[in-house]
Amino acid sequence: MHPSRTTILLACIAVVTMTSIGMSTFSLFLAPIQTEFGWSRSMATVPYMVAMIGWAVGAVLFGKLADDFGVRGVMLGGIVLMALGFLGMGLSQNLWQLLLSYGVMVGLAMGACGLAIVSLLVSKHFEAEDRGLAVSIIQTAPPLSALMFPPLIFFLMHRYDWRMAALAGGALLACVALPLAWIGARDPAPAGTHRDVRVRWTACLPYLSDRRMMVLFAARFSCGVAFFQIAHLVALTMSKGFDVAAGAKAVSVFGGAAIASALLFGWLSDRHGRARMLGLSYFVRGIGTLFLALNFSNELWFYVAVAVAIGPTFGTVAIQNVMFYEIVGRDWRASCWA
Repeated sequence: MHPSRTTILLACIAVVTMTSIGMSTFSLFLAPIQTEFGWSRSMATVPYMVAMIGWAVGAVLFGKLADDFGVRGVMLGGIVLMALGFLGMGLSQNLWQLLLSYGVMVGLAMGACGLAIVSLLVSKHFEAEDRGLAVSIIQTAPPLSALMFPPLIFFLMHRYDWRMAALAGGALLACVALPLAWIGARDPAPAGTHRDVRVRWTACLPYLSDRRMMVLFAARFSCGVAFFQIAHLVALTMSKGFDVAAGAKAVSVFGGAAIASALLFGWLSDRHGRARMLGLSYFVRGIGTLFLALNFSNELWFYVAVAVAIGPTFGTVAIQNVMFYEIVGRDWRASCWA
């Protein structure tokens, strides 16, 4: 029996909430990795840089596979790969092992079971009048991950060490995310339409030369600045004179603000136009980032700055994903997205 679109939506939210630990928790690992290996912050962030590159490569590779063979196998394989990456991270003894486990394996897996492919999957199950809100609900998963898991990761690091936290992340993915993806990773019936015809890569080039796609790409590129804000959020908190615990709280504040902004901007885009609300989300983030550059006398104002500067990121992404979906043809959504 094919699950309802509500079941698929809920399962996908849960899966992406867990797979988003691949990026949302790295700022918590940064300080203990620096301490254990005696590296500078720039050296300790090299695995994150490699993971971002891996994410890009994985998006291209797994996007094409999803177009050719369906989302289900791609998502399941991605979760297994990410679980193994966290396992390897917990066992790493030097830089190249961290680069392989976190940088390559977790990074590639983000392209297979992360937000992009799941957002496109959910978009297929909803009509235009509800699509913005449905996709915005999915966009709440990464910030929900940032809200839920940093306290747990911080506890495990404090009680044991960062390696135990990494191993726990791998166990969560293998034992919880994988079974849920088995239920929720379903294309709309009939799932096999056009699967017997594998289109060449060049078939997506007309979409990529569309002026609207080029503008969206440029906007999305600048949007990526926020991912480095997130990665360095704990270090940024400490540079303002606050402690590591305040940094963990800042990550959770970002998560809560991002959930609210994703739902708000998704709802607004269905009622007041995608482009205008996309512009508004960038404006709010720009003002917040200028505010974030100031020094703060207490934690509360710093948390407000984090909420305004970084929180609306997933409101931006929600609108962009819907706009992208509505430009590109059904058979090439994942490949063009990559």
